[in-house]
Amino acid sequence: MSSSTIAETKNNLSAILATLSDGSEREHVIRNRDVPIAIIVPYAAESETPRRIGIAKGDGFDIDWDAFDAMDDEIAEMFGLS
Repeated sequence: MSSSTIAETKNNLSAILATLSDGSEREHVIRNRDVPIAIIVPYAAESETPRRIGIAKGDGFDIDWDAFDAMDDEIAEMFGLS
């Protein structure tokens, strides 16, 4: 992790951004009188496919939507809405 003062950052911004974009550095800390005040990190574009979490990460995960929708009536009854 590299770091620089505000003045150094202003003078070397292009070089700092180049090291972040080519993967040489993962983050860059900007300091104000040796006190860290900000971190610059590379922009990571969101992928077009949604990220799956938990058990959804594996292959073959499928939701029975009919059973899922059937729970709506049961939940409404629990809250006295039916």
